[in-house]
Amino acid sequence: MAQVFAHSPEAKGRVERISGTLQDRLVAELRLAGARTLTEANDVLEGFLPRFNARFGVPAVQTGSAYRPLEARCDVGGVLCVKEWRRVSRDNTVQYQGRTLHLYPGLDRPSYAGARVEVQERLSGSVLVSYRWKILTPEEAPPLAVTLRASSISPVVPVEAW
Repeated sequence: MAQVFAHSPEAKGRVERISGTLQDRLVAELRLAGARTLTEANDVLEGFLPRFNARFGVPAVQTGSAYRPLEARCDVGGVLCVKEWRRVSRDNTVQYQGRTLHLYPGLDRPSYAGARVEVQERLSGSVLVSYRWKILTPEEAPPLAVTLRASSISPVVPVEAW
């Protein structure tokens, strides 16, 4: 689904006109009502909107919903997420927010090295990687050998302590 922009002056004018009307008329209504607090302003707004809509509202030409039903193949989680592009390094890993994600080879592609992939951080907190609309499930890469060696070095215990 794509966002539809108002490319005509008529469509843009319609939006600007309603904004201008609300800014001018609503400010005057608040001043006339003597609203000084947020609660008072909300009370004025509750009475103003039905009157405004009754006077200026135009009924829809067609009845019913204007929205199309959601397609079964639409991945809503893939739409409502943070997306960032990354280049896969030679060792089939991707860096994302201080993490190293390992991508496993697929049947159609033995290596993703050099490929541009889309990293998706879903609302659930999970991180997925997408390559040409195919979801790859990465795993946290194991630590580098240097890191493993540094953590495995134990202090030298003298032989006499045995």
